[in-house]
Order: sequence, then C-alpha cells, then structure tokens
Amino acid sequence: MGDIASVVLSNSTREFDREYHYSIPDNMKGMVVPGVRVIVPFGKANRSMEAYVLDVIDKTEFNELKEIRKVLDDSPVLGKQMIKLACWMKDKYICTYSDAIKCMVPPGIGVKSFCIVKLIKQDPDVGKSQKKLLDILSENNGECELEELKSRANIKGFSKQLDLLEKAGLVEICEEYTSRVKEKTVRVASLALPRDEIIEDIESGRIKRIQQIRILELLLDNEYIAVPDIVRFSGASAGVLDTLRKYGYIFYKDINVNRDPLGNKVVERAEPLTPTPQQEAVLNRVKAMMDRGKFAEALIHGVTGSGKTEVYMQLIQHCLNSGKQAIVLVPEISLTPQTVYRFKSRFGNDVAVQHSRLSLGERFDQWRLIKDGKIKVVVGTRSAVFAPLDKLGLIVIDEEHENSYKSEITPKYHAREVARERCMQEDAVLLYGSATPSIDTYYRAKNGEMEFLEMSSRANNMLLPTVEIIDMRNELDEGNRSIFSRRLAAEIARNIESGQQTILFLNRRGHASFVLCRSCGHTIKCTNCNVSLTYHSHDERLICHYCGYTVKNPSTCPKCGSNYIRHFGTGTQRVEEELKKQFPGCSVIRMDADTTTYKNSHEEILRAFREKNINIMVGTQMIAKGHDFPNVTLVGVLAADSLLNSGDYNSSERTFQLITQVAGRAGRGKIPGKVIIQTYNTEDFSILAACNHDYNSFYSQEIIMRNALYYPPFTNISTVILSGPNDKLVFSRAKELKDFIAGRLANAGDGVSVLGPARAPLTKIKNKYRWRIVIKQRDMDMLTALLREVSDAFYSKRQNSGVDLNIDINPANML
Repeated sequence: MGDIASVVLSNSTREFDREYHYSIPDNMKGMVVPGVRVIVPFGKANRSMEAYVLDVIDKTEFNELKEIRKVLDDSPVLGKQMIKLACWMKDKYICTYSDAIKCMVPPGIGVKSFCIVKLIKQDPDVGKSQKKLLDILSENNGECELEELKSRANIKGFSKQLDLLEKAGLVEICEEYTSRVKEKTVRVASLALPRDEIIEDIESGRIKRIQQIRILELLLDNEYIAVPDIVRFSGASAGVLDTLRKYGYIFYKDINVNRDPLGNKVVERAEPLTPTPQQEAVLNRVKAMMDRGKFAEALIHGVTGSGKTEVYMQLIQHCLNSGKQAIVLVPEISLTPQTVYRFKSRFGNDVAVQHSRLSLGERFDQWRLIKDGKIKVVVGTRSAVFAPLDKLGLIVIDEEHENSYKSEITPKYHAREVARERCMQEDAVLLYGSATPSIDTYYRAKNGEMEFLEMSSRANNMLLPTVEIIDMRNELDEGNRSIFSRRLAAEIARNIESGQQTILFLNRRGHASFVLCRSCGHTIKCTNCNVSLTYHSHDERLICHYCGYTVKNPSTCPKCGSNYIRHFGTGTQRVEEELKKQFPGCSVIRMDADTTTYKNSHEEILRAFREKNINIMVGTQMIAKGHDFPNVTLVGVLAADSLLNSGDYNSSERTFQLITQVAGRAGRGKIPGKVIIQTYNTEDFSILAACNHDYNSFYSQEIIMRNALYYPPFTNISTVILSGPNDKLVFSRAKELKDFIAGRLANAGDGVSVLGPARAPLTKIKNKYRWRIVIKQRDMDMLTALLREVSDAFYSKRQNSGVDLNIDINPANML
C-alpha cells in the first residue's frame, strides 16, 4: 500500500480538473483507499475541499506534499469499475472528473464544512466580552456552531475575542462536515432485562402502573419497537417510557431504516409465463451468450405486445441463477412504477428503483442498498446505468431508440454508450429491445456487430391494430373545423358508449402553440428566448417552455393595440377542453409535463385511467411507450406530421417511432384495436410505413437518405455551440474557434467536414445568443480527440469569459 493519494476535487472547474497528490498521514493508512472521499487542504489559502481518491501510489514527481485532513467514508463510495468508467466518460464526453462522478453518486451526498466552538474550561478573570462567549457555550452544553455563536453574542471584535480565548486554551475551534442527505434512523426501545425477570416483576406486583405493564407486554412480544409506535399502541406518554428506562427495564437505541419509494406496497408474487416459440428462441440464444461469460450485445426487434418484458425477466432470472446482477433501463419515469411492480412481483425485495423523481433520502437509501450488495436487480431511467453493482451480468435497455436516454446536461452521455462500456469492462451482456429500433442500433445489428433477434408476432396471438389515415386537408375542404376528424369523432363516441377506452396522442402540451395578432401579424415571444410563448388556458397565461418566463395573456396586441389577438395551434390542454365540449359527460384525463410535476403523479394518472376506466386519456409522448391497458381499443394520433418539420435530420425516424409506439397501445386485450392517424401530409414515407407496421420499409428508405447526406450511422456529428449575452462577442469567439478547428483539420483528408459558424436554430435562450459549428467525422476517436483540443483551446483564453461553450456528440436534437 502506497503512502500517496491521487485525488480529484469533487466540485472542480475545468481550471482545476486534474489529479492532485497528497500525503497520507500514518493514522489514516489503510483508511485511504481508491473510491473514498477525503478532505484536503487546497490552494494558497489551504481551504478545506472534498475530493475523491482515484488511486494510492508509492511515488510522485512533486515535492513537499500536503497531508489529507480527514477521511469521510468507512468504505469506498466509488468501486474500481466506477472509477475506471468516470475516467472513460471524462475523455469521451469532454467533461470534468467531477461531472462524471456526480452521475455515479446520489445527489445530496456532498459535504459542506462548518466550524464548531467547544468550551475547554471556564475562567472568571476574562473580560466582559470573552465571558459572554464562555457563558453562551456553557449554556449550550459546551459547544456551539461558530455562526450561531457570533449571532447570539452580538459583540464587537467577535473574531479577535474568540482568537484570544483559543490562544488561552479556554476554547477549541474544530472544523466539522455534514451532508444534505444521510441514513435515516429511528429511535426504538428494547428490554434491558431478561424476559423471566420482567414477567416476575409484573406478576409479583413490583410493577403496578398499567401503562408501564402495557409497554413491557408489547416489548415481551417484540425484539424492539419504535418509540412513537409504543406511545400510540400503549396509550402511554413518553414520560412513562423514560421512567422504565430510568429503572433499568428498557433501553433506547437508534437503528437505520430504508426510505421505500414504493411506500411499502404489497406486490403479489407472479410466476413466469410459458414462452411462445419466438420467445423461446430468443431466450435460448441470449442465455448461451450469457453462459460464455464474455461481453456480447444483442438487439431484440419485437413488435409491440410481443412479450419483450417477459423475455427480460426470464433472462434476468438466468442471470441471478449464475450469481450475477442485472440493470433494466426504461426511457420514461412514467414507465418506472409499472415496470418496477412487474419486476417486484417476480424478484421481490431483490429489486431497487432509481430515477430523478425520488426524494434525496429515497435515492440515497436505494443507492446504499445497491452498494451494500443487498440488491440484485436495478430498474430505472438512464441514471440507473450507474447503479453500483459489483457482479454485473446483464443490462437491458428497453425502448432503446428513445431520446430520453441521451442526457441534455453535462456530461452529455448516452445511456446506450455508457452501458456498452460497462458491459465491456465487466464481461456482461448488453440487450437492446424495441419495436422501432434506432437507425444506428439496427444498422449495427444488420452489419453483424451484434446478435439480431426478432419477435414478429404478439404474445397473446392478437392481431396488430388496424390503421387508418385521415387527410385533414379534406376535412377542412368539407367544412370540418374541429380538432377531430369526423371518423375519429365517431369512433370516440362509439368507444364511450361501449365502455372501451381511448388514447389521444398529440406531441404538444399547453392550450395553443402561439398567440398572434391578426391585424399586424405580431407574435408574442419570450423576452429571454427567441421562441413563441405557449398559451395555457387554465391560468390564462403565456409560458416559455425553455426558460419558464410567463406573462398574463393580453387582451389587446402589445404592438398595435388591436383587439384581433388570438391563440393558434393546438396543445393537449385544448384537446382536453374540446373533448369535454364535444362529448358531454365523458371522463378525460391528461398526461403531459404540466400534469406530472409532482412526485408519483405519473403513477396516479395511469392508475386512475386503468382502475376508474376513464373514457379518454390525452397526452404527449410519455403515453406512447410501454403502457399496457387491455381496455384501450382506440388510439388517435393528432397532427402526425408535426415532427416532420423540426429541421432535424432524424425527424422522420422520430415520426415513425412515435406513431408506431402509440399505435401499439391499442388492442392489447381481447378486443381488436383501431388506430386513426390525422395528418396534412399523407404521402410521407415514415407515416405510411408506421401505418403498415413496416419497420423494414421505413429503414430501407431512411438509410439510403442518411448515406447520401452523410448522416449517422455513416458518420458522427458534433455540435459546438457558443452562447452569451453579447451577440457580437459570441460570434467573434465562434469564428476564432472555427479557424482553430479548420487548422487542426487541414490535413485530415476525406471523411470530415466543418459547417459554420451560423446562428443556431434557437437563436437565443435565457438571454444568451447562440452560434453553432457542426463537425462531421467518421472516426469517433479522432472526433473526441479534436473536441478535447477545442475545449482546451477555448478555456485557456481568459478573454473568453462571458461566453459559454457547449459540446455535444451525436446530439438528440440539432436545435
């Protein structure tokens, strides 16, 4: 074991993003190991900073090392594999060590320091101000936080007086540390004497008070009981407990308890289903891959309702039987409760859940259970890919095509890529599943880079729903100004009458997409962002969905004063209102970003829709994925072509995926399903392919266009976005950076191109102007190496202050 710790700061900026060496004091040797957190003195002022130990070494090229001040953890917070993964992420995603490590530990775990003043002894001969400080400490059980002491004393020259007391040896100033989230404890009571003695004292009449007897009888039947529960069940006061403690009958202790995100709900045990022939074939092939104990990848291309989840669960059971652990990723928080219950019903308490809507305490407790080896299966959204399992055997990425697996904040990782790296490092199997695989994954599978497995029929032998396209241009020509085509309206009415359920999908929340003056043409935009404000009718406000800016809906045009100001476009809120007008008495529930802002809201909406048999659910893309409602027999897609005009190279792919996925919610029970797609563009190949449930047709046309236009998977695209409040300065820095990139690529040859700088499609967000450079490079290693140079060059120049740099590799959107 070496004497030197190589550490990285837990909250480092790019300027200090490097490894630092510190000497390990003799009393900390054996405690300082890779993965623990330590407190180190940093900089000229020797400020206490939290750091992670990456390695313990014997030699360093540096002289006169500072010593570590404190070890914060009894055991490593990061395992060796996580440290290795953090280093990989730093290089891959052009981020800091700190950025990468934050993905791997629960929020709130970071520590902050504070000073405690402790009384050593009193001295009656000190001055008045000093005596006041000593008296406050004495009244406060001998210690007080520095800031609180200063506030309570309220004396002049506080720091000087305290310094004199410290030099005289009357007080001690200690630095201590705390974090926002800790293990939760509860105080319990237990018997302090043998059972026989307590029973004898009760029967002999030595203990006479009925409340004391009730408490002891409760504890005779239980090893320990929480103090609040004893008070509630016995009807006694806390004072009675204290009396029993005083006479030696009971004692108190604090025990750790886990905050359960499922609220201790009982989940009934479910047995595995008999696989269909297609499921059996997939199971056998993946089990063989797992048994080899080497890294491998496979794509399950299974139609909606083909039973992919059952396949996942049986493969996980095979993984557990081999002594390994598994991670299951789902794309949306809305899917997590449903998926967790299904996995809990199969694997019981071996399942943990990880997603961003858990409280800090719940996330910490789930992470701690996983880290302590008490969990075998982790289910969650993209952050669950970092679950600290030490015997990883399988990662499943369900609905692998979803954009939500790509982080929009630094580090801009993709869960697919991180999962692949983890599986490669740990010789695990990576399984992708989707009815509409991403073009990139399907291309790799078709080219033999992974196993390709197909499930082309539904598990319950039900037919895929029939799909109908409605041309909304004809509806307008024939006088129908409603949101709903006549055909869709008739089917909704039929479903309401028959007690069957309907899902209506529109990928736009709010009431209307913009507000326009028909007199002068003025569109009301956000003052901070160059985007139109969205009208929300429930509170009569216009809201920016990018920065949150809001303003009351005006009754007259702010530019010309005209009364001819109206909202245009349609959002989910307006659809909900129109349904209630057109179908009086029908029950409607809405699921979008506005109705799912609080904890458990996704689960409550989905449960209400299922259990109360609500007639219609209206929602955005969060209702399109993975949900299984047997009584849903009709799905309506409103404005199916709305995604085609986003200006993104993968807009056709997204359109096909969303329509196919939402169509798959129909007909999953005993009654066949229908899907009605409303569009103004009935000729687009992605819409037509989705209507025919024909992925191969879509892929064969899309891949030709991707190849011709040199888009992924034939290249990699990186966006370099510079932003800041001064438009001219941002453009100037963007131009300089473009020249730097061009210089580095002067001899790069074919397979690389640079576009820009040009204004980003969203030219201003949160009062910052945005300029964009686009780089296309076939070789990923060469691209990441170039981008690291770009980042280093940008941050090395002091004059770049006031301008932000944002680098994204293969972004989820190009806006």
